[in-house]
Amino acid sequence: MEVAAVPITAGASAGPQESLEHAIRDFQAILTDDQRRKLSNIGAIQDPDTVRIFTAQLDRESQLKKGRGIAGRLSSILQSVHRFSAVIETFVSSHPEIAALVWGSVKLAMLIAVNCTWCFEPVSALFMELSNQCPRFAEYQALYMTSTRLQKALCDFHASIIRCCKHVVEAIQRPWPKQLMAAFRFEQEFEPDASDIRRMGKNVKEEINFAKAQADRQDQMLQEKERVAASKQRLRLRKFVPKVERELDTIKELQVQRSTRRSIKERHRLLESLSSHDYETPFREARKKHQHSTAEWIITTSEFIRWYEGTGSVLLWCSGKIGSGKTILCANVINYVLVEKNRDDHVTFFFVQYDNSDSLTAETIIRSIIRQSVDVTTLPEQIEHQLRELDRKHFVPLQDWEFLLRQIIKISGIFFIFIDGLDECDVAERRALLDALSLLATNTLSLRIFITSRDSVFVDLKDIRIYVKASLEERRQNKDLVLEGPLLNHTTDTLTRHADGMFLWVTFLIDEICTADCDDDIRQSLHSLPKNLEETFVRALSRIMSRQKKTVLAQNVFRWVAVAKRPLTLDEIREAVSIGIGQPYLKSGQLVREMSPIVLWCENLLQVTEDQPPSLQFAHSTIREFITKGDLPTQVSNFHIDVDKADHFAGEICVTYLHLNDFKTAVARRLQPLRVNPIAIAGSVLSRGPKTTELTSRFADVFGHRRAKAGPDLAGTLASYDRADGIDRLHESYPFLRYAAKHWVSHTGNFQKETSSTWNLWYQIITDGHTLAHVPWQEPLFYRKEEAILFWSHQAHHYALLRYANTSEGDDEAITIFLDARCSMLCIDRAFQAASEGGHFQVVERLLEAGADVNTAAAESGGRTALQAASEGGYILVVERLLEAGADVNAAAARSGGRTALQAASGRGHIQVIERLLEAGADVNAAAAESGGRTALQAASEGGYILVVERLLEAGADVNTAAARSGGRTALQAASGRGHIQVIERLLEAGANVNTASVESGGRTALQAASNGVE
Repeated sequence: MEVAAVPITAGASAGPQESLEHAIRDFQAILTDDQRRKLSNIGAIQDPDTVRIFTAQLDRESQLKKGRGIAGRLSSILQSVHRFSAVIETFVSSHPEIAALVWGSVKLAMLIAVNCTWCFEPVSALFMELSNQCPRFAEYQALYMTSTRLQKALCDFHASIIRCCKHVVEAIQRPWPKQLMAAFRFEQEFEPDASDIRRMGKNVKEEINFAKAQADRQDQMLQEKERVAASKQRLRLRKFVPKVERELDTIKELQVQRSTRRSIKERHRLLESLSSHDYETPFREARKKHQHSTAEWIITTSEFIRWYEGTGSVLLWCSGKIGSGKTILCANVINYVLVEKNRDDHVTFFFVQYDNSDSLTAETIIRSIIRQSVDVTTLPEQIEHQLRELDRKHFVPLQDWEFLLRQIIKISGIFFIFIDGLDECDVAERRALLDALSLLATNTLSLRIFITSRDSVFVDLKDIRIYVKASLEERRQNKDLVLEGPLLNHTTDTLTRHADGMFLWVTFLIDEICTADCDDDIRQSLHSLPKNLEETFVRALSRIMSRQKKTVLAQNVFRWVAVAKRPLTLDEIREAVSIGIGQPYLKSGQLVREMSPIVLWCENLLQVTEDQPPSLQFAHSTIREFITKGDLPTQVSNFHIDVDKADHFAGEICVTYLHLNDFKTAVARRLQPLRVNPIAIAGSVLSRGPKTTELTSRFADVFGHRRAKAGPDLAGTLASYDRADGIDRLHESYPFLRYAAKHWVSHTGNFQKETSSTWNLWYQIITDGHTLAHVPWQEPLFYRKEEAILFWSHQAHHYALLRYANTSEGDDEAITIFLDARCSMLCIDRAFQAASEGGHFQVVERLLEAGADVNTAAAESGGRTALQAASEGGYILVVERLLEAGADVNAAAARSGGRTALQAASGRGHIQVIERLLEAGADVNAAAAESGGRTALQAASEGGYILVVERLLEAGADVNTAAARSGGRTALQAASGRGHIQVIERLLEAGANVNTASVESGGRTALQAASNGVE
């Protein structure tokens, strides 16, 4: 069926999609009949891989015209349009075809552009520059359904993209002379479109923040309505209040909206917790380096064909020498599979990066693969359940992630896993990953694994020649090299022979030639080309030294790039190289004026990525290896980097940076609390609808005193947005802050008081905390901060923190054991409690074998023994094992917020665990913790678990046990406060005293609790 223009009814009330419909109609109007027919066939919204598949197709089209693989630049814009197209039907039901038209319009424009010799390069660059304007689906998915303003902003933003696409097509349709003018004046001609997209993008972000504040206020109002309705329900007033039914309908509607928002937010949080590793960027970088007709030989080999069709081995391993193009080969194979795969097939990949420490672990790789194989909008229920179970655990062994991945593979079609650069991982991580992959491959016919690493492999000489010709042509077009006729052919032949199968070497060989001033110099350069990569690197470093003014800067930049925990952006490294150890404030006069020429200053040993913002990294891992190895030739020995010393230096700079005086005033100035009336703001927001106004006024009249109570909560909500915005502005003003705040701790593993100039400042962060510095340890699991640090630092091999944690205890023997890589009993016992809390049966077994004390006392505040923790989580197998090992079923609850094992299980409704604990002799009337405690019956009543209440009463639970001294509740008070009618009736039937006095601190009588609603 042919897609027609979307009709706009004259005089009809404008919906949020009006601008979008106009943009689509205008776009269709400029198309030819053939293009309109094509539009009707290409707009279908497919699987989450749609964008990757389309960019792979664009790259193929581009490279057929001998262009570069640059379609990855479009990924952010295309992903934004694709996500939006998938949800627009939910609020534009009058035009169900609009989703296909939105996605199809942008897709068609790119297909037209890729076939234009002058257009695709600048268009892709423009869209890459605008990628940071795209709204994130995770930010608006939970909000757009109830916010017409946000719907309109999203429609307006994507309408601006379609208008830009229309402009692109119009420019291509012009007569050739006018196209030529458009090519020369591209930036100027398309600046209005770019400004429009920026303006609309900014508007979307403002509306997202607005919708968040509106949703938070709505949730507060809903809580108030629930309290009122629950009070009337309990007091049997429903039949006397005719408006209650309508109010309950309103409450139900708001509850559904709240539940939907929470569910979506939780799903996004769950997937972000699963993996936040950026797996796309290295793939895009590899794709853009691919030259037409190279790295295609493998697809025609019998080994590849058998692997792809499933008639050969599950694993295809491609190995090759340094710089032989394995990464580009891998990216090209991924592109091939993306284009050829069936809809139900999954394509996942991971590019191991030597300069990104997070990418070097087996767990990161497996978790990233899992994350790529699930989508927030189509997450299967059983997979979501398993993710929640894993998310609740503090320690998840690799086998658990492998098991989850196995379940995902079972419900998929063909499942492809591509891993590039496996040799970058250390031996232990490699072995762990290969073990996991081997287990996955067992009896899994639908799995295909493709791995690249170093070794030896034949590289087609034809590929090298094509690459040499393309590289020379690019240098000629850039005026870096002037070559014609026979000399050009001679240069191509010489470089092809000399490259020795290494694409990497070609780049530096051409750099060598570009330094020549005349044809004779070029011939001389060809005659004296470096014999190997090491000699090539030495020559490049020597050229850097010849520019004396830039030598020190280059050395400093190399040092940072070599040890950074992730690639640094140009702005980050600009600040990092300007800071001296112990410097009191940022000196703007020391900042390098412009970092963009750094690649030229460093003789192409570095490269700048096309990300936004652009980051800096070595052009290849072999360059880092070369300058960090033991000995460099004398003439370039100053470029040698001692990794341990450089890492220590980076730690000193990070600590120095966090203590700059600039932040003492900036933080105080930017983090001021709001001095506005948030209720008034929210009131004006909510008053836009007449129905909301009426409800707001009614509740304000009847419950005015409670309305005032909600004020500080909303103030805190809006103030938190202001603080978050303040931190964002701080990061904009001080680019290196984001890196220093996160990675200061990982760079200070070898700090010592005697050798580290910033030791006192570092110690101050540990002991007193820091407003901007992040800490990776979690204190609530442990007795004290020192123990939290001890536990984390042992896992991370952070010796400075180990010294801090142990010397603060005065335990010299413990630190000796730790530094000998043997775990202390304190650490074992804490790990044992955490493993029990997470339900890790195998870990519990191993720690018991290692001597863990099954009855280690719980932390005084909110702590749990191993049995209490496992019981609270409902892990029956762990509970059985702990009881078998002699766990005390009646171990006392922690003084503050503690629970016995039975109390913990009762509070979560785990009836199977409760039965086992009672069988083991658990005291059904064990005293509650002094502060915030609950007996088993009180805990079950508060949770509304009627079956548990029945079982506890049957076991002799005292229905009128006194409440805990601070914040306590009797069973009836606890159930009344939560509105659990069935439980209340059962407790009253069992003789619960409705008039029991409340405790002095934070108490409520049953009637007070029922009247005030949910606490």
